[in-house]
Amino acid sequence: MYKLLLVTNRPEVVSAFDSIQDWEGLGFRMVRKASSPEDAIAHLKAHHSDAIALALPPEEEHRLITFLNERYPLRPIMRATANPEEICAYARETEQLLTRTRADYSNDRYDEAEMMAIIRHNYFRRMLSGAERDPQRIRRGLLLVRSKMDPDQPCVAVRLSVPDDDGYIASHWKHGAEGLEVAMRNIFGAELNGMRILTSILPDEHIYTVACPLLGTEPRDPDEMLEEVTSHVSGNLSHIYEYLNIDMRIDAVCVLPSILELPTLQDGETATA
Repeated sequence: MYKLLLVTNRPEVVSAFDSIQDWEGLGFRMVRKASSPEDAIAHLKAHHSDAIALALPPEEEHRLITFLNERYPLRPIMRATANPEEICAYARETEQLLTRTRADYSNDRYDEAEMMAIIRHNYFRRMLSGAERDPQRIRRGLLLVRSKMDPDQPCVAVRLSVPDDDGYIASHWKHGAEGLEVAMRNIFGAELNGMRILTSILPDEHIYTVACPLLGTEPRDPDEMLEEVTSHVSGNLSHIYEYLNIDMRIDAVCVLPSILELPTLQDGETATA
């Protein structure tokens, strides 16, 4: 059983959580509670919690998440509501995530941090493919998988192409799309001047590299971001050719209002620069 800490100052949310009788059926012990960021921090320092359910005013929520990013970056955060059905659904998602990240991978190279990174990449791939579209669901998903990308700042999306016809990666790259993704992440890096860099290859072999400011960073000028990211990607394409023998090209570059707009890339309606 996992331990869940509810952090909220909303009585209706507390009542909704108290109304749920079978927490063990959801994979959790009886929920412990804190009413403020300070109470939550004190609790976390004194007691173990596997996940946090959160419903606070924006300023208090930001303060607590900043602390969690520094001290507990792998601790899942589920959105707390006053709707018992939503609470149960979100708790099941959280329990499934914990089970995946805490599984015994003694025969593999994975640890909890690596599994969470894999889960995050899979979630972003769903966004890029258009499978995850609802902005509120995306915000909730980003919080749960502990993404550090800021969903309220503009981001830059770069679409890359490979030679020849469809199926090039499957037929020419012996390690497959997953292996190519890992190699490209190593070449492009994980961060660029306060921006998270994410590379994903979709099932249709469309390749995207996305750069988004990290939480807590100052707002960036979109034009400067566009120039910086384009230069970074262009400069590393020569390394892809040198080390991977793939003559990759930039198809299009665009600035989106936020990563919440990533699903629109598959609609063919996003303006490119």
